[in-house]
Amino acid sequence: MPYKMWRVLDLIRWTSEYFAQHAIPNPRLDAEVLLGHLLEKSRLQLYLHFEMPVFQEHLTPFRELIKKRVARTPVSYLTNRKEFMSLDFYVDERVLIPRPETEQLVETILTAQTDGPQRLLDVGTGSGAIATSLAVHQPEWQLVATDISEAALAVAQQNAETHECTEQITFLSGDLFEPIQAIENAKFDWIVCNPPYIKKAERDTLSPDVRDYEPDVALFAGDDGLAIIRRLIAEAPEHLVPNGKLLFEIGDTQADTVRTLLDAHPAYCTYNLRKDYAQKERLVLASV
Repeated sequence: MPYKMWRVLDLIRWTSEYFAQHAIPNPRLDAEVLLGHLLEKSRLQLYLHFEMPVFQEHLTPFRELIKKRVARTPVSYLTNRKEFMSLDFYVDERVLIPRPETEQLVETILTAQTDGPQRLLDVGTGSGAIATSLAVHQPEWQLVATDISEAALAVAQQNAETHECTEQITFLSGDLFEPIQAIENAKFDWIVCNPPYIKKAERDTLSPDVRDYEPDVALFAGDDGLAIIRRLIAEAPEHLVPNGKLLFEIGDTQADTVRTLLDAHPAYCTYNLRKDYAQKERLVLASV
């Protein structure tokens, strides 16, 4: 970045071009988000202050953010924030960055016809985005959130504290359903999960933003990507009340295999696969 008197607009233009030269997706958006983060201004505020000068105290850390983004560090890890269900969540390399598609899991639950307050289990909670969003929207519900990664649970608890819903959510560390064995009457109206579902062999096909930075445990699930989903389908009925529901996300090529797994399990009365925003079958809702 050559030395000169920089204005907000100058920095956005220069950084956008630099990101584009390095094949960064959404170069203008990333430039605006990173500069806004550093200056503590929204993107709208940046537009309203295009002529504002930016001095060395901000230029130096901005250069570092540019270098890290060119090295493909995700923007959400550089800003430590991601919006999910219109709420701000803290994220870092300990957790998967919440995706817009996962909001459909939350919306499916919130729009379902329910009889009174619900008891819900969020398996593999990660950043806690699902559990915390549900707690915020349904303050009378009681939730349990588990994760095999204690580091991820620390992030989830931080987000629950930020959104003042820690009393609603019990956080437990362990593998899938193992942590809830100690809970008396561990039966739930809902079990929700955004499991890892990527094949190990697909690692090299992923964007470096994902492959090199997001936690493997939240991405990969064996040779066929179904290691966790198989266990989820097999073990969930034991922990659901009558008419309870299992809701989870799958990869966009796994629908037929998941149908076969559900058809083979006698506990499920009904199930359906729902399409995501790209019209691919990505959400599974099954009832016992």
